[in-house]
Amino acid sequence: MQDAIEAGDEIITAGGLHGRVVEDEGETVRIEIASGVVATLDRRAIAAVATEVEVEVEPAAEEDDGVEAVDELQDPAPGSPSKPR
Repeated sequence: MQDAIEAGDEIITAGGLHGRVVEDEGETVRIEIASGVVATLDRRAIAAVATEVEVEVEPAAEEDDGVEAVDELQDPAPGSPSKPR
């Protein structure tokens, strides 16, 4: 896998750094880790080639449990004992 890395590949290093290969220098590669920030990395430190995986997510179904929200801070009816706040 490390030998097949080429410019343009998105990689993840053994330390967890994500970057894009901008230049292959044999034993090392130059990776862009932020816009305009290029670092030299030993090829052996490449842990994986990042690939996009499309995941289909189904929308959650809304359930009506028949329970209505109650405002717990309502004032008690006149003449009824007050509840602690």
